[in-house]
Amino acid sequence: MMFEIDENDVLVVVDVQKDFCTGGALPVPEGDQVVPVLNEYMLLFGRKRARIYATRDWHPPNHVSFKAYGGVWPSHCVQGSVGAEFHPDLMFPEDVKIVSKATESSREAYSGFDGTRLDEELRKKG
Repeated sequence: MMFEIDENDVLVVVDVQKDFCTGGALPVPEGDQVVPVLNEYMLLFGRKRARIYATRDWHPPNHVSFKAYGGVWPSHCVQGSVGAEFHPDLMFPEDVKIVSKATESSREAYSGFDGTRLDEELRKKG
């Protein structure tokens, strides 16, 4: 590894959900390949007691980004659905912080910082 990790560092795992993986509603080609790499990083960050966050799309069923409601995307990552679950092979530590985004039907959010308190929380923790 070319860098040192300490307790002040943060790892953000971004949207590794079933709908974005093989067989999902909106799969990223070969997206599943990030899972073993992320698991290794989560182990390293955990050993150093560094914080780990995981963002997820958490759309209501009538989300504005869905084709049926004028958007460009198929329905995906609907709150409480199987597709919205994280990839089953991810090994999150017990203290992982989950950040849900795009939770309002009328507002899209492509970033874990958009419409959440992630930025505020990270600044507060230094």
